[in-house]
Amino acid sequence: MTDAEIARYRLVNQQIAATRCKDPTEVVRSLGAMQAQDYLGTLWAIGLRLPGATEKEVERAMADRTIVRTWPLRSTLHVIAAIDVHWLLELTAPRILSTATLRFERYGLDSAALGRIREGVG
Repeated sequence: MTDAEIARYRLVNQQIAATRCKDPTEVVRSLGAMQAQDYLGTLWAIGLRLPGATEKEVERAMADRTIVRTWPLRSTLHVIAAIDVHWLLELTAPRILSTATLRFERYGLDSAALGRIREGVG
């Protein structure tokens, strides 16, 4: 493959050069997950892949919770389709919890401290 063919293949597969999606949820679902650290960048990234979409339409999908902004991968915010939240978190939770445990230990947040925090919140 030439460099141009590779570039075209990537643009098509990332739903940028051509899209088969009809709404923000389909865009997100087709990609599995989209990085969402920057909220406005997230709206743009979804809208870019959905010709004719408006910011309001993408935000409506978030408000309706058909797409969800959460931390399913490497402690970085991502947008994922709500229908995929449970299986994706089930798949990635052990790694995320393992990393969180190390972070908690570094800051002295043991089980007792976390229990006190829960009591204060509830």
